[in-house]
Amino acid sequence: MGYKDAREWMAKLESEGELKRCKSKVDWDGEIAEIVLRVVSKRGPAILFENIKDYEAGRCTKLFVGGVGSRKRIALALGLPKEASREDIVQFLRKKFKESIKPVMVDKGPVKENIVKGGDINLFEFPVPLWHSKDGGRYINTYCGVVTKDPETGERNVGLYRGMIVSKDEIGVFLVPAQHWGVHYSKYKALGKPMPVAIVYNWDPVLELVASNSVRGDEFEVMGAIRREPVELMKCETSDLEVPASAEIVIEGLISPDLKTYKLEGPFGEWSGYYGEARKRPVIKVDCITHRNDCIFRGQREGLSVAAMGEGVYAGHYGQVALSWDALDVAGVPGVLDVRVGSTTIVKIRKMYEGHAKRVASALWASQSSVDLFKIVTVVEEDVDINNLSDVERAIMTNVDPVRDLVVFPNTFGPSLDVSLSWENRDELAFGSGNISRLLIDAAVNWKDHPPRKEWENKRLPPRCTESLPEIKDLVDKRWKEYEIV
Repeated sequence: MGYKDAREWMAKLESEGELKRCKSKVDWDGEIAEIVLRVVSKRGPAILFENIKDYEAGRCTKLFVGGVGSRKRIALALGLPKEASREDIVQFLRKKFKESIKPVMVDKGPVKENIVKGGDINLFEFPVPLWHSKDGGRYINTYCGVVTKDPETGERNVGLYRGMIVSKDEIGVFLVPAQHWGVHYSKYKALGKPMPVAIVYNWDPVLELVASNSVRGDEFEVMGAIRREPVELMKCETSDLEVPASAEIVIEGLISPDLKTYKLEGPFGEWSGYYGEARKRPVIKVDCITHRNDCIFRGQREGLSVAAMGEGVYAGHYGQVALSWDALDVAGVPGVLDVRVGSTTIVKIRKMYEGHAKRVASALWASQSSVDLFKIVTVVEEDVDINNLSDVERAIMTNVDPVRDLVVFPNTFGPSLDVSLSWENRDELAFGSGNISRLLIDAAVNWKDHPPRKEWENKRLPPRCTESLPEIKDLVDKRWKEYEIV
């Protein structure tokens, strides 16, 4: 069964030794971000900050970070054993992303214990850190669920999108038209109407795990499947949107289609480790805030480095692998053995025909996840460990001819935060997304140029010289201590 709310989830983490409370007074202006960066770099625990400068008393005094910042915590969030492997998590999500349990509507819930409207609205009453020194402002939307509905079909979307406090009742947002809520917004623009938005902060950890992935269908139904029980939803105060009844905080508002209402949003330190540019972007005009008594805010520090992969990137990895694998299945691509998603997406196949790798890349590039992923796709065969980059490099060195095996797919939609693009091609409002090119590296053995050879035991490549005879291995294993080498 799922966690009834964020408090039960945090209690579980604390009982497992996966959460620490920070009772020392810390400053929201840079100090919290540096603490989080150092803890993430050491793969440390989740943190509940309980004593924040300027927030010792008031509407919200606590900040929770790092809830799904490790494989163990992701396993616990999904109701799996703490020791669940990467493969266990990926296959669980592949199964659950195809299932659904419809939510149920309730009339009461703790998220409505406090209702704030009109002149009482002040976003600065929440302990939102300055996450990076050059951020354009304090980013309130870093780890949350943004709820919208299609004005024509009523289809619901719950996504994870960044947002910066512009004023006490305004949030500037990075709204990419090619993303799901961007499609909803485009329809509202065509109708000449503002789009209602509800932002959910801190609930069952499946909220952000699902919201950060391009799942098919209603995200609340998928969350129900993962939780093994329905999500309890309540109507918002100012729109027909629905939100979890036991969430800590919900912000309700409208995004106007009028370009004159757009305000400067950014820069922001993104998952790539670089700052995303500032532009005039849409704004959520906040009409209402509801929250629990003694509510706990939720956020994360973005920003990728070798030592410190952001919580959102880490948490999103498993869902991205599951969805990528399923995109290949939906497209009918056979022989897929494993998938690794990252700056380069690596797919392991049991090659069945020439052109197999091209079919892999085509299926990934056609999927909704390609708005943010799959700039470079590398396809390897079953003898390669895709979690060992040295082994992947060996496959590229062995099998890739640059003229024959590098395929460029130019002028397509994709990540608008890709810093390899020009300023103009990163303009998501002009192009609907980033305007990028993609690359396939076909590192599978080319059958035409490498037919099976009798002298190689009917294999397509010469025998590898890195393996010893089994009897020699056994001999050395038995005598290893005698050698006194190490």
